[in-house]
Amino acid sequence: MTRRIARVGAILAAAVLVAACSASSSPSAPTAPASLPGTSWTLGLQGGTAPAARALPTLVFGKDGSVSGFTGCEPYAGTFTANGASLTIASLVKTPTSNPCAPTDEATATAFLTALGGVTGWSTQVVPAASGIRVLQPVKLLLNGPTALVLTLQ
Repeated sequence: MTRRIARVGAILAAAVLVAACSASSSPSAPTAPASLPGTSWTLGLQGGTAPAARALPTLVFGKDGSVSGFTGCEPYAGTFTANGASLTIASLVKTPTSNPCAPTDEATATAFLTALGGVTGWSTQVVPAASGIRVLQPVKLLLNGPTALVLTLQ
């Protein structure tokens, strides 16, 4: 009888351990990066409006103070300086490509680079998932300046 109780106790303990392990392996809530270097973003909204380009502009913050990406039309590069919530993006230069840009894409590219050049600050926001609904881009980068930019973490 004592062996049977010990066996049942061991089975119950194993079941509790398995349940605890499976509960802790559930996906964790997304977290926003504490700093910008080493992060990559895709434009979601510019001045409250979705970009009209066929390819969405991107923004990559290098660990060396560089910034680069795609304007929706052609590659670009520059530099950035971040100090707390303050952010400056400067020296932005487009790299011309052999393919001409469509007028809509060129307009998006010009507006995007102009907005980046006016950035004065940054913050991040984690978009909470509604009950049972998965948010595809849960982390947003908010760039402040004359034209607000909202980007999503890649």
